[in-house]
Amino acid sequence: MKHLLPLILISFVLFSCESKIENSKKKILNTQQTQKVSDTIKNNTDFWKGEYHFEASNRDEAKTIFNITINSLEDISIDITEEGTTNKYSNLRSEEVNTQKIKIKYDDSSDEMGVIYIEKSDDNYFISGNPIYFINPGNNEMPLQKIKKE
Repeated sequence: MKHLLPLILISFVLFSCESKIENSKKKILNTQQTQKVSDTIKNNTDFWKGEYHFEASNRDEAKTIFNITINSLEDISIDITEEGTTNKYSNLRSEEVNTQKIKIKYDDSSDEMGVIYIEKSDDNYFISGNPIYFINPGNNEMPLQKIKKE
C-alpha cells in the first residue's frame, strides 16, 4: 500500500504534464496557422498597392480627375479634381467586395456620390461607382490606369 500512493501521485503528475504539453502544442499550431492565413491575405491584397489615375470629361467638357494612392487596404487617399477644384480625402479604408474588387467610401456626406469601386481583371484595373456614372452617362465602368506599383 505504501508503494501504491507514490505510484498514483507520480502517474497524476506525469498525466498533468503531458496534458499541459499537448495544450502548448495546440496553441503553437493555432498561432502558426493564424500567421499563415494572415500572410496569405496580405500577399493576396498586395497587388492593390500603388498609385492610380483616372480622368474623364462629360458632355459639357467638364473634366473630373481621380488620383488614388493605395498603401494598404486600410490606408488609402483620393484626390478628386472637378472643374479645377481639388478635394482631398485621406485615411480611407476599403471593403473587399470579392478578391478582385474593392469598395472605397470617400465622402460620407452623400450616399449616392461618395463611393467608388476598383476592380482588377488580369493586369487591367477599372473604376466604377455612382460618380463615374454621372461623369460619363451610359458607361458605368471605366479603365483605370495604375501608374505606380509599390
